[in-house]
Amino acid sequence: MDFGRGSRSEVARELPGDGLLPKARVTTRAITIRARPEHVWPWIVQLGYGRAGWYSHDWIDNDGRPSADRIVPELQQLEVGDRILLAPDMGPPVLEIVPNRFLLAGDRYGGTFCFALFPHDEGTRMLSRTRTHWKPSLATLFWIAVVDPGAFVMERRMLLGLKARAERRPAAPARPPRKPARD
Repeated sequence: MDFGRGSRSEVARELPGDGLLPKARVTTRAITIRARPEHVWPWIVQLGYGRAGWYSHDWIDNDGRPSADRIVPELQQLEVGDRILLAPDMGPPVLEIVPNRFLLAGDRYGGTFCFALFPHDEGTRMLSRTRTHWKPSLATLFWIAVVDPGAFVMERRMLLGLKARAERRPAAPARPPRKPARD
């Protein structure tokens, strides 16, 4: 399966951030990426608005700017406390980060998201888990009914975009120019 809801064991698997919002609404998605975790990680660490984008429908969540199609060295530094912007001036801080394993961002009030990488026979199994905590109300139910389908479409596109980038073979190195023949 390329993308979908995580298996029962993946949904039940404890991930970083699960204890922050124990009564949250949880969504776990999973994708198999035919690349090792250390080849997937650089694509995750550079995610975000104003950074490499979200590898999704850029006209919606990146102000029309195309998401990066390459690893951007200057975007490879991400630390606890740095914000991952979802939109201009709006985004959660990084709460925990272990390179090549997981990235957790969010807060204990609104929600969290975690990208976790697990070595797999075919390369990497990546889990994407969001936890949201909204007070129940008619407005919340309406918001969920409107936002959930869109969030699914965007997250699916993001994970498939990340997969395509990580699985792409690096370009062959350019051949060195021929040395001119000596007379």
